[in-house]
Amino acid sequence: MPAISLEDANKVGLMDRVDTKFYFHERFLPNVLMPIIQYYAVLEIKGERLMPYESAYYDTSSFQMLRWHQNGKLNRYKIRKRRYVLTDETFLEIKFKSNKSKTEKYRRLNGIDYEEDQRFISQRTPFHWLDLHHILNNKFDRMMLINKNMRERVSIDLNVGFSNGDDNYRYLDKLVVLEIKSQRHLGTTELQRSLKNLHILPNSFSKFVTGMYLHYKEQKYNNFKRRFLHLNKTMEKNIV
Repeated sequence: MPAISLEDANKVGLMDRVDTKFYFHERFLPNVLMPIIQYYAVLEIKGERLMPYESAYYDTSSFQMLRWHQNGKLNRYKIRKRRYVLTDETFLEIKFKSNKSKTEKYRRLNGIDYEEDQRFISQRTPFHWLDLHHILNNKFDRMMLINKNMRERVSIDLNVGFSNGDDNYRYLDKLVVLEIKSQRHLGTTELQRSLKNLHILPNSFSKFVTGMYLHYKEQKYNNFKRRFLHLNKTMEKNIV
């Protein structure tokens, strides 16, 4: 695929968009991508097309955010720090799932200004920074595709791994997590047709919930059991 720069990729704003996730075994990835080569460009930074990411997730001592997710509560939050390894930038991010099932994301460039971090969290969530605990690490490698019509952005995540704060990562070997962010009312895109032709259907996937299950099995996950069973079937082994 031809390359696209970060500057040009950032022009794909997609403020009114639809987000759709898929996951599948990596052996399907070449067959997903081959039919769409002429329609997409791939983000390239410093000559690299596979970008390493690192995330740190936060929750309260009572796992309030995880419990809200388990209970299907809308108007819920995720709070994380995400590091873009190639550019060495770290952002403090808040993801908010509204009662209209829309996801909003807020973020700020994170340095060492803890007072600003605290103000950022307090203004946009019901939590206080000092009440949050670092509970989960996540790393993965990402490819980013941009449809040449500039109305669709695609992330493809590989080598997804989790730890609970140390260097002992558990990886979801051979798993691909693909997310399509497309302009609302765009219609069916070339990538969506390629996935459908391979019988790969949309599926919910949360890195936060999956990582928490791997490292905090004493918590309640009843509403996610079917999802984990499907994930194990996809992976062809009992990973989670």
